[in-house]
Amino acid sequence: MSAADSIQRHLYSGFVHGRVHDIVLNVRASWHATYKLHRLVLIQAGFFDSLFTAGFAESNAPKEIEIIFDDLNITRAGEFCIARLYGGGPPLHIFPSLVPSTSLPLTSAFPFTNVDPNPPPTPSGHQPGTPRFLLSLLATSVYLSIPTLTATALSAILRTVGPYTVLQYLDFALGKPIGVANSNWNEPEAAVGLENIAQLIPDNAPSDASLRSVESDETHHGEKQFHYGAISDKIGEACACWLARWAPDILALEERKAGMGDVIATMTRRRPTSSQPLPPSDYSAVPAIWDRGGLNVAWVCALVSADTLFVRGERERYDFARAVVELRRRHGILPEEEDAWKTLFEQGIHYCHLSMEDVIDLSKDSSPTTKQPFVSIAVLQASHWQNSLLRQHITARPATPASVETRPAPAPTCGSPVQRDKELGVSQTTAEIRARLATGDASLNQSGPYYLVPSDSSQRIASSLSRVSVGEANFFGIQTRRYTAQACVDADPTGTARWTLHPPFRFSAEFWDAEMLSEKARLYSRTVWCGGSLFNAYVQVVHKKGSKQLGVYLHRQSTLDVPPASAPRTDNSITSSTTSGTRERQGSLVGPRSPLTHMRGPSLPAIVQPSTSPHYSPSIHPPTRSTTPVSPSVSSSLPNSLGTSLTAHSVPIQVPASPYRDTRQSVSAYFTISCASATGASQTRFASAPDVFTVSQSWGWKSSALRTEEYIEVGEEQPRGIRGKEVSLRACVILGLV
Repeated sequence: MSAADSIQRHLYSGFVHGRVHDIVLNVRASWHATYKLHRLVLIQAGFFDSLFTAGFAESNAPKEIEIIFDDLNITRAGEFCIARLYGGGPPLHIFPSLVPSTSLPLTSAFPFTNVDPNPPPTPSGHQPGTPRFLLSLLATSVYLSIPTLTATALSAILRTVGPYTVLQYLDFALGKPIGVANSNWNEPEAAVGLENIAQLIPDNAPSDASLRSVESDETHHGEKQFHYGAISDKIGEACACWLARWAPDILALEERKAGMGDVIATMTRRRPTSSQPLPPSDYSAVPAIWDRGGLNVAWVCALVSADTLFVRGERERYDFARAVVELRRRHGILPEEEDAWKTLFEQGIHYCHLSMEDVIDLSKDSSPTTKQPFVSIAVLQASHWQNSLLRQHITARPATPASVETRPAPAPTCGSPVQRDKELGVSQTTAEIRARLATGDASLNQSGPYYLVPSDSSQRIASSLSRVSVGEANFFGIQTRRYTAQACVDADPTGTARWTLHPPFRFSAEFWDAEMLSEKARLYSRTVWCGGSLFNAYVQVVHKKGSKQLGVYLHRQSTLDVPPASAPRTDNSITSSTTSGTRERQGSLVGPRSPLTHMRGPSLPAIVQPSTSPHYSPSIHPPTRSTTPVSPSVSSSLPNSLGTSLTAHSVPIQVPASPYRDTRQSVSAYFTISCASATGASQTRFASAPDVFTVSQSWGWKSSALRTEEYIEVGEEQPRGIRGKEVSLRACVILGLV
């Protein structure tokens, strides 16, 4: 045993037995006890360092001091914190059933039909890492200023965001107290192995601290909140990302639990295997997320309206919203909810991107509960008018002759004459809106809604690498903003931002087996029609300096060679293996990680020779553009070494209906691509200012943020065809023409 180990054991023994203590802490909180401790050890925590060395009365070496914790989230997890200062304490056990993985992204509890009601076992001598304990450990370590424990707790929380924890964690991020322990977990009151370090003092009468808490709860019920700054926001972001990715999948199960059957199909497809059908059994263990008792109505509306909600398109978003509303209405009609539903169906769905057939169907649709329509005829008529205006802008604009389009042109920088020539003229700058407001221009649409045209940017949401923090005010980054003319001016003092009255087109993409792609091979999303053009998204593996990166691109598709969409493999083409090396997502607060870098550039058809002049995002490098491709176009099939082509695992080619065509060779479009992590608790979001798209041209990013073991095997290569993962790469695409 080393001298350091000997000293540590000596100190820890003194802590456990209260020997030779020089300070007694009289703690009043949700419990009342005294602790015999040692100042020299305690000052490792910032709280005690300030208390004992910053000139307070406690610095004059009193033998006993009283500490009142008015934070209701601080429990006897504080004993665990103090034990760590002494270099000991029980190991923290994180229950595997709470940790999602790439093979079990909804945790091992999925599909929630055979959940064991008994608590999972905890190894002897270990501290159960229940969700409540982790939250209390985080709150206590923040209060006491012990950064290493804060990092441990936050990492464990982010790693265990899942169907049974997401709402509890979200409530914590919103400032709600953690409440009493869940009896199902058999959570011990004191830290394991430290039951005797506290000398409990029974209070016949409530202490001052207890009285204050009781008075606060009774007098200001629901107002007392506990927020921990950026840490709370980070947890909120993780929960919001998870809900946007997975909550639609949970809805179908909640409907079964409610006895409503499959009112809507699940919003995703899991890999079809014989071992995964949902048995027609008890669904009582399905967590309530969309139903009453789950998310509140404000969060329901924010999520259903969110650009990052993983639904196929606007019609599916309407069907999803309808199902959620009816699920909650079965408990009765609440006036405050009905007001929210009215606003949701008026503003949360972009009806202008629906086909006329769908619009007619929606005009006839009514609630089986209230017998009232979900959306008014006036809203549908307004959307049809909006659609007609955009069509007029596109079809009435003279097409540039092909001979002109094919001439070499300068790089189309944002706002340059080259780019403006490709635009429809449907956007305005803040300065233009401000000037029209000042002159009282009667033709200005003051009520909007206006939609912000993004600039080039990239960010990680709910990742420790994220430099952008969002909060409760915008639902931790998922809120879809709508602006009035005055709000546009208020939001952009510089006057340079661009705005449009036309809602963007939104669709989702799901890519299967992205980690098995060879270099330059592609996986495509379904092809969609938007404003007279066809678009799709694709992913592509790129090798850069000996490492793998995953590129994600938006592509203006030719009508002649529409590719099939990526689809899950079948049992006949894939062999399951429990030894396939699947990795669980680890918390990212501590430990080194690759820096967040990305390169954004166009991809042109193979007839154009590739160039070495990349286009870097202004967020990383100075803004430069190139009309030459980053990588040539490649076949849409996987190499023969995979044993099958991509088309064998794609859905049948479906060319979307085209009410009209945009005959221009080049169009200007902005877009945002949001890629969820494999387990859903973080998100990488890329945004692009308007770019010029010719037919068969792509713009996008290849990013180290997407080069992860979740989608690309970075370790020892596995045998071809051996897979154990069930997760896909999901992306939500926002596309707007300007």
